[in-house]
Amino acid sequence: MSEDTNGLTVLSIDGASMHQSGVMPPLLILQEIATRYEDDKKSRPGSFRASKTFQMIGGVGDGGLLALMLGQFGISVNDAIREYRNILKAVHQHSDAAGWSKDERSQKFEAALKASVASKTSPSDENYPLINQKEENPRCKVFVTAMHALNLQHPILFRTYRSRTDADPPKCTLVEAIRATTAMPDLFTPVTLGPPHRQIDYFSPACHGFNNPIDQVRQEAKAAFPGHSISCIISLGCGHPGPVQIKDAKEDAVRAVVQLAMDSVRAAEQTYRRLAGIPNLYFRFDVPYGLERAVLKLNPTLSEIRAHITAYVGQEETSDRINSAVKQLVERPASIEASELDAILPVETTATVWVKKCPLPSPNFTGRRDELDHMHAYFSSGVGSTSHIYVIYGLGGSGKSQLLFQFVLECQTRSPRIFDSVYFVDASLETTLETDLKAIAVDHKIGESAADTVQWLSCQTNRWLLVLDNADDKSFSIQKYIPKSIHASVIITSRNPELTGLTSKDSGSKRIEDLEKWAAETLLKKLVGSRGTPPDDEDSLVTQVVETLHCFALAVTQAGSYMSATGRGYQEYIELFQVERSRLLRERKGHVPDSYPWSVYTTWAISFDQLKAAPRHFMQICSYLHYTGIPKDLFTRAAEAEPLSNVDEGPQIWLSEFMNHVRDSEGRWNPISFDEIIQNVMSFSLLDYDSEQRLLSYHPLVHEWTREAIQFAYGQDFPDIQCALQLVALSTPGPNDSSSASVSLKRRLLPHLDSLVPGAVHVSSIPIALCLSPVYEQAGRWNDYASIFERAKEIGGSGVGWGLDTCKSNLAAAYQALGRRAEALDLQVSVLANKKQTLGDEHPSTLTSMNNLATLYMHLGRHAEALDLQVSVLANWKQTLGEEHPSTLASMNNLASTYTHLGRHADALDLELSVLANQKRVLGDEHPSTLMSMNNLATSYMHLGRHAEALDLQVSVLANLKQTLGEEHPHTLSSMGNLASTYTHLGRHADALDLQVSVLANRKRILGDEHPSTLAGMNNLATSYFHLGRHAEALDLQVPVLANQKQTLGDEHPHTLMSTNNLASTYQELGRHAEATDLMIPAVGIALRVLGVEHPDTSTLQQRLEHSLAIDSGEQVDDSFHEELDTMVSTIEQYEHEGRLEEAIEHGEIAVDAFSAILGEFHPKTFTRVLHLAKNCMVFGRRDDGLRHIERAYWLINNDKFPSADRLQIMPGFEEMYSHLGLSTYLAGPQVKPVPTEMESPMGENLRPRVDDERPPQARAADAGETRRTLNVQLKDTKVVKDNATASSSTRATEAEKSPNASAEAAVTDLAAPKRTGKTAANAPETSKESIRKGKARDRSSIPVT
Repeated sequence: MSEDTNGLTVLSIDGASMHQSGVMPPLLILQEIATRYEDDKKSRPGSFRASKTFQMIGGVGDGGLLALMLGQFGISVNDAIREYRNILKAVHQHSDAAGWSKDERSQKFEAALKASVASKTSPSDENYPLINQKEENPRCKVFVTAMHALNLQHPILFRTYRSRTDADPPKCTLVEAIRATTAMPDLFTPVTLGPPHRQIDYFSPACHGFNNPIDQVRQEAKAAFPGHSISCIISLGCGHPGPVQIKDAKEDAVRAVVQLAMDSVRAAEQTYRRLAGIPNLYFRFDVPYGLERAVLKLNPTLSEIRAHITAYVGQEETSDRINSAVKQLVERPASIEASELDAILPVETTATVWVKKCPLPSPNFTGRRDELDHMHAYFSSGVGSTSHIYVIYGLGGSGKSQLLFQFVLECQTRSPRIFDSVYFVDASLETTLETDLKAIAVDHKIGESAADTVQWLSCQTNRWLLVLDNADDKSFSIQKYIPKSIHASVIITSRNPELTGLTSKDSGSKRIEDLEKWAAETLLKKLVGSRGTPPDDEDSLVTQVVETLHCFALAVTQAGSYMSATGRGYQEYIELFQVERSRLLRERKGHVPDSYPWSVYTTWAISFDQLKAAPRHFMQICSYLHYTGIPKDLFTRAAEAEPLSNVDEGPQIWLSEFMNHVRDSEGRWNPISFDEIIQNVMSFSLLDYDSEQRLLSYHPLVHEWTREAIQFAYGQDFPDIQCALQLVALSTPGPNDSSSASVSLKRRLLPHLDSLVPGAVHVSSIPIALCLSPVYEQAGRWNDYASIFERAKEIGGSGVGWGLDTCKSNLAAAYQALGRRAEALDLQVSVLANKKQTLGDEHPSTLTSMNNLATLYMHLGRHAEALDLQVSVLANWKQTLGEEHPSTLASMNNLASTYTHLGRHADALDLELSVLANQKRVLGDEHPSTLMSMNNLATSYMHLGRHAEALDLQVSVLANLKQTLGEEHPHTLSSMGNLASTYTHLGRHADALDLQVSVLANRKRILGDEHPSTLAGMNNLATSYFHLGRHAEALDLQVPVLANQKQTLGDEHPHTLMSTNNLASTYQELGRHAEATDLMIPAVGIALRVLGVEHPDTSTLQQRLEHSLAIDSGEQVDDSFHEELDTMVSTIEQYEHEGRLEEAIEHGEIAVDAFSAILGEFHPKTFTRVLHLAKNCMVFGRRDDGLRHIERAYWLINNDKFPSADRLQIMPGFEEMYSHLGLSTYLAGPQVKPVPTEMESPMGENLRPRVDDERPPQARAADAGETRRTLNVQLKDTKVVKDNATASSSTRATEAEKSPNASAEAAVTDLAAPKRTGKTAANAPETSKESIRKGKARDRSSIPVT
């Protein structure tokens, strides 16, 4: 282009909505300018070409289409009118156009554009490039504007020329550029541009407030023409909105025209204020009123539109300005340097203004009665004595303005009217606020500025209301625009909750939340309308829709409008929403009966784009967490933590960049910086913060939108979930950190972990798995715990190393908790072998693995192997670390636990005393570890019958734990549970109940309803209810416990089996025997298969089933006997606790008879009662009686009928007691000695072993009934003695001494179970409901029982 010394001319064309009339008004105004230009130049009619008259043309929307037609192809205005009308006809006036989808309409539009471009290029080329390589610097520079989701604050320019300000312009065709600038969401789909790896959807900026490109034109002229002067800038609008009321639901076009025109007016007024100081520089032509009425018709004719334009240009003032503009085009004087276009200061002007009226609410307005009543009450109080300033705030799209409109309508339609005058002001920008206030001043002839209006209102004594709508812009203070007067009534709507500080008295604000469900359902039904006979399930479908949309007002409105426009039903919408959620919330379809211009996602994008960089970063990270309950400590701990090693580097760098925003110069946590980030997000109501709980929360739809916006913007380049995963990993307390704060944080992290790693698919490294695992461990979520380590094990491969071995060890712990003990054993053995090979036998890590394996052996019943390992581990710890090292003390505690399992309570006691002494010396009396060791010691005291010492110790421990750790700490709750168990053991069930109720309530609140510790607490409480005869309450707890354990642990887990037994027992007490049997039949089958015939739990389950089957077969079973046995034991222990050993011995002898009769001679509990009786006799000085009972115990445990698993567990403790009494000669030979069918004993014939009774159940039941009736007399006597401890016991003692085993003799003959076959789990007979119910219900010998 040759050097041009004259002033340059620039043309700007607003966009319309492509609805029917489109940009016909600018074309017709330009046609008038062209005609007068040709007259002044005395050139032939039709010779005017915008491409030769203007050096730059910019446009947006269909104004951009005109800019390219006029500037790029150089066609005349008349040709442009014809071409544009043809394109509109292709889009709107086809007979099928009304039913087209956006995709179909976009295809038709694109085809019409390509045909138009092809007809104007030579050779014909429908894919003509936007920038022609042969002419990269055309005489007339043309650009159009578009937008994408990555930047909603500044439009993107598509230029026909090279620009120094854009090194990498969009590479596209001319048609693609037109599609981008015209892609209005309600008409067309976005156009996708860019390379395959980074494609971006572009759409029209008109829907984001940039419908007037004048600012881009001015800035682009400055950049494109350095050193040149500008003669004039002509801006053409599509029509100025007037006060039109729209009632026809089909007139969506009018709403679009009015809203776009409003955006254009705002930009025009700002430019006018900026450039008004330079005469004849800026010319704005826009029909101010009347045009919007022409487009009320669906198909306005060109003549109708032309009539309005003719009237407009015929006005004297307009005609004079057109003449001035044409003179500038012809003469092209230099008015201003291009470089000064941004430097002009605004000059006060008397531009044409009009007073806005408060809009009416949507005809579908529903609900919000509580909010409206609150507002009425607020403005009705203190009238004339104080100002009333009310702030309505909340998330964009929540319905703030609609609530305001409804309130104003109610105020104005009441009699008498509440307000004498209502003034409505658009406060979205300071310029629009000042313009609207100025219009009030001009209309009332009180001045020409916003300040004049504020001052005038301050002096009014009547009741007036000033409405400041959409006060979201934080770049200016709105306070100076609020009149100061006791008569002032002001309502402000805003996304910014900080404006509540402006309220004049309490309760002067209201946060707008989601609609109530009923209101959301009513709104949706109104919008969708009636469609014949509604389906039977319509109400449930409506409820499902609004719940899916979280009852968010704009989302419900948008959904209803979509269904109304497309004819889709509720079920169809629900199904579509599952796959097209983002699109349905991003785009508006159909007529929306309110003035809100944005879709759900667009309104939040506007807020998001105004955030600073760090808050945007913050929201992006949080979008992968759960939307509620995000702990502030998550960021605090992560900022102070050491970086993770061996994790993905990209996400780590991205997270570190954010953390730098919340650290000070020395790398420490900076709470002030973090608070600023939160406040910035909260200022748009995008985030809630509970300062008391220190928890952050998002609206669920905002949360979903943020995540989808990130994926939309970044594609695969964003580190997404791994960044959030590392954040949680950095902040998670370690597995041994049991402080109250850490326990609370782990619990709060659980839902976020569920959001991040469902199925553990996103666990990307072993360190991540190790960091996250304590959350699942504390929650007892062993399946999830196992999943993350299974994933980590896959990542680690088949090699060895510390991390992989740790994963295997943790996975083994999970398997062990889940009852998958064989798999756990394989892993622990493998880990130990690896560590021995790589680290050596005495390395601390090797010793830890040995201890883990020992613990597993204990659970498997392999006590001897467990003992050997633990003894070896302890010896090594003592040698390498010393006796006072925490690891040594922990190992001693583990060994003590093994001794307890083996019944070697004295050995356990010795170790626990040593551990406790060391911990007191090293850690102090009140350290949590010391207190927990005291708890262990109390347990050993209980086992040794030293109940008073146990009780005193547990009470002391609990008091200390409450004081040092608090009442809700896990250690405190465990201690309360232990004390409750002691109370239960002593028969103090009411005391136990009080503690267990408290424990359960705390565990539910802290750990959740499904945590194993919570379930254990429920089981314990149910036991107390059971003992107190409150069986229905016990049942209410046992049923959900069993259901949860089946779901989390599986049917075969030992805990599940014992819960089944407990529930069956309660069913029996309630007389629901069939349900008890149905529970026990599969449970016994599982126990036989999984635990084996010899396992004590199998024996317990078999006895419970035997009891149920006896009732099923018609036998008379006295269900009170088992309860009576417990009562007898409690009575004996109470006597022991009080030091009344003689009475304890008397009732101990009766108890031995009772246990033998009811449970059987060789039941472990019978053996325990015999041994307990022997100990009391020896302590009381009745040595001969003691020796007699010890000999009987010795014979019982060595009999081949005694369960071998129990024998292995009990024998070491029995040996120990025997040795302490100086009776080791009786133990010569092997520990377990088979006993012949008949064995003489120093104690006589009474020790002869019993044989199984092979008679049918009916015969045995007859004898058993007599025996039980006899025994029941003794049991009743026991209960009497418990209530009256002073009753004489000599007679009963004499009777028991005469025949200590008489009743047992008869009872064993009566109740002896069928002889155990000795089968193992592998060949145990099948036990099923079907086999029992069909023919075997009366033949209990078919089921192996003890």
